[in-house]
Amino acid sequence: EYKIGCVGAGMIMAECHLAAYKEAGFPVVAIASRTRASAEKVATRWGIPTVHDTPEKLIEDENVEIIDLAFPPDLQPALIRHALRQKHIKAILAQKPLALSVEEAVKLRDEAAKAGKILSVNQNMRYDQSMRVLKQIIDSGALGDIVFAQIDMHAIPHWQSFLEDYDRLTLANMSVHHLDVLRFLFGDPDEITTLTRKDPRTTFD
Repeated sequence: EYKIGCVGAGMIMAECHLAAYKEAGFPVVAIASRTRASAEKVATRWGIPTVHDTPEKLIEDENVEIIDLAFPPDLQPALIRHALRQKHIKAILAQKPLALSVEEAVKLRDEAAKAGKILSVNQNMRYDQSMRVLKQIIDSGALGDIVFAQIDMHAIPHWQSFLEDYDRLTLANMSVHHLDVLRFLFGDPDEITTLTRKDPRTTFD
């Protein structure tokens, strides 16, 4: 029965989160985005009763109890901190990556704990049906002693144009999923090595 306010009206929110909330019967009471026009379009599609002019106004709406934040990671920390200051906000779901540095993410974690509010990051790959079943198969011992695992991804994550402004593309956007699902399947790593280069298929640096 907790009332959800959605910040963001892009593909993830419009095609995934709001569809899931409707199917689950979770009440979404308000939406805001970087532009009111985008928020209004998504609100009309999903029958959301209130559209706010800014994310900050939505966060201040006392009718909202849970914030679903699907916003660029350089803008998320300020909105999370604004939500943590609101007495009526019980929990925040943020998109990955939570922030653009580990240090900032740790600060947000600690600030949420101090405020007594739940701050969760949408690491949804580990909840994909294929990953859940793979975990069951591994845990059953059916695959024996696993000595090697690999995730290959060949897509260009073109659907979030704000990524073009950051100093890394796949690491910030998709590799967080891959690392998380490997942790889910095999536990925390002792060491990580990363090799990168520019993707020649992209039209930006």
